[in-house]
Amino acid sequence: MIRYNSYRSYLRKRFGTPVLKIPLNAGFSCPNRDGTISKEGCSFCDNRSFSPVALAGGAVLDQLACAIKKDRGRHAAFIAYLQPFTNTYASVKRLSELYEPLLAVPGVVGLAVGTRPDCLPADVCDYLSDVAKRTYLSVEIGLQSANDKTLSVNRRGHDTAAFVDAVNTLHAKNIETVAHVMIGLPPDTTNDAVPTARLLASLPVSGVKIHQLMVIEGTLVHQWYQEGKITPLTIEQYTDVLCNFLARLRPDQLIHRIMADSNAKNGLVAPLWSGEKMKSLQKIHEAMEMRGLRQGSNYKS
Repeated sequence: MIRYNSYRSYLRKRFGTPVLKIPLNAGFSCPNRDGTISKEGCSFCDNRSFSPVALAGGAVLDQLACAIKKDRGRHAAFIAYLQPFTNTYASVKRLSELYEPLLAVPGVVGLAVGTRPDCLPADVCDYLSDVAKRTYLSVEIGLQSANDKTLSVNRRGHDTAAFVDAVNTLHAKNIETVAHVMIGLPPDTTNDAVPTARLLASLPVSGVKIHQLMVIEGTLVHQWYQEGKITPLTIEQYTDVLCNFLARLRPDQLIHRIMADSNAKNGLVAPLWSGEKMKSLQKIHEAMEMRGLRQGSNYKS
């Protein structure tokens, strides 16, 4: 029995049928990579290990059509998911030219957009509000940690206040938001996940996407790992932190993911349990069952 509020189950109830979320690469950049904020990017950033379409080319409509074809009729409803990098980092005109054709594809019931908290200017938020009135819209915002020191060390280029402001702005426009959180990001300790969970529980955040720190070849985190400055969490350690994290969220918040997965082909160096997704998920679920723990069981308003 799953002891958290599954996003997949939510979508099935909302649309009356299983929904396939299809990741797409629209070719966006990021202000933390193009020189607007920095050219170095975040310490952990390598989208090939966080998005299955990071290296995909071609028009997004072609990517979407190909994915629907590969599904072979198993699903009747789809969410177009603009995933790699910052998918609100453009003019409203460009966003409209990209978003609207996706929403016109038969079977597409909504749109999910991955972005940063500092890439949501007023005109973009107004456009997103218009989209949300016409279809299902989910805006995924990277936070990673509520510890500003951790954000600075890992070169995020924004602080926690920027995230809070973005969530409140979108909520005021009736737009569903999702927070991305990374457990084990240095210099966070295992206890630092609790304040992050409490912050998210206090905000009008609809969903939470959680994953472990992964050491990806060629990143700054990889350099720290080689120098012995960081040690990735074991599956047992991660499970402990994750259980405490989930217990402090609101019961109504939707859990989009509880771990990430990658492999050596996509640059994974450590922890190796990241490459054993089903086995690791089973361990996490079994641990929650043994502890009798449920999402929100330690939530305090």
